[in-house]
Amino acid sequence: MNKIGLGALGEKIAEDFLRKNGYKIIAKNCKFAGCELDIVTILPKKTQKKQIIKKYKDGGIKSKIQLKYLLKSMEDILIFVEVKYSSTKIFGEPMERVDAFKQHQIIKAAEGFMNKNQLSMNCRFDVISIVGNEVKHIENAFEM
Repeated sequence: MNKIGLGALGEKIAEDFLRKNGYKIIAKNCKFAGCELDIVTILPKKTQKKQIIKKYKDGGIKSKIQLKYLLKSMEDILIFVEVKYSSTKIFGEPMERVDAFKQHQIIKAAEGFMNKNQLSMNCRFDVISIVGNEVKHIENAFEM
């Protein structure tokens, strides 16, 4: 399979993973500022609520006060997802290819996307790193 085919396979795996976890895909393969945004998605409040309650039950959130604060402060989040796929780890983890230069490109493209679509909402940048069928989702992988 060529590089384009592998990229499309990785994006399909990432898209299925995101949908399965309650994310709403709003755009794919958008080009802005000379960079392509692989997947643009929204994490709805409803999905976040489920994640926060699960974290609380699993002990990741220690107090009811913290739980109440997190539930009260929720809002939909716009997420720009960079997908990196590799069939093997022989050259390292795919996520390692999202270096400072690539991050800067993605941020510029995200700003273009938000301006074009007149969006004003919280956003974050995630990376989905895939080796074979093993998916690693790195939330808040980098910031503006």
